[in-house]
Amino acid sequence: MKIISWNINGFRSNIVSEGTLKKNFTYDELQESNLKHLIDKHDPDIICFQETKCSEEIGKRFIPNDTLYPFKYWNESKGEGRRGSGYSGTSIWCKKEPKEIVYNFDDFKNDSGRFIYIEYDEFSLINMYVPNSGGNIEFRKDYWDMNLKKLMDSKLDKPFILTGDFNVVHTKLDIWNPYTIDKANMPGLLKHERDMFQSFLKNYVDTFRYKYPEKNMYTWWNTITKSRAVNKGWRIDYFLIQKKFIDFIIDSTIDNDIMGSDHCPICLDILIQDRDT
Repeated sequence: MKIISWNINGFRSNIVSEGTLKKNFTYDELQESNLKHLIDKHDPDIICFQETKCSEEIGKRFIPNDTLYPFKYWNESKGEGRRGSGYSGTSIWCKKEPKEIVYNFDDFKNDSGRFIYIEYDEFSLINMYVPNSGGNIEFRKDYWDMNLKKLMDSKLDKPFILTGDFNVVHTKLDIWNPYTIDKANMPGLLKHERDMFQSFLKNYVDTFRYKYPEKNMYTWWNTITKSRAVNKGWRIDYFLIQKKFIDFIIDSTIDNDIMGSDHCPICLDILIQDRDT
């Protein structure tokens, strides 16, 4: 099974090649869009998007006739003004229908559309756009991270895959300038964020770092400073899975050839036995 995760930084800019949103797109009509390149290149079974920045209604207009991914799920921001449907948001596209879809847990809720959880008989997955600590460190520290850790600790019986934009640099290997990681007082590099991410790895593994323990690759670049052209980036997008299922990991890669966002897609190849086959 192949799973792609991508902070797309707005669906409109990556699905419409000529800047105009038409009604009733078909897959072939996507022409040379970044999203079509991604799908053609990898043919993933599941695609997880973050920062969709659109409502479900608008999202469904993009590829209503798509037969590749007949099961699409959207979680849009329910806020007002700047934090309305054009803010944040997540989506999951699946070839096979999940048996359960969750947009909010009883003790883990967010009105910004920051996660979607899906479950199959063989595994479960959560797609997340983790809030940046710059806006509200207390929310990140005392609510989001704490409840995510509880969820992770409760999902140990079958493979549970966590993916998305975690908004944190874990180690010095994950930033172009490693000397700043212990000095910079900025979101993404804060000690609490890195310590909490490390605590996630008590029972889980960062799949890319497991496969490539010394490799320097990044998933986010600052567009203002045009840092992608010189590869001055951060790795803040991850796949995590329980350590006891580590042998299921075939490969975990970063595709920095796909453009269109300040993030690039990440890919997980994993051995999941489909019970229907």
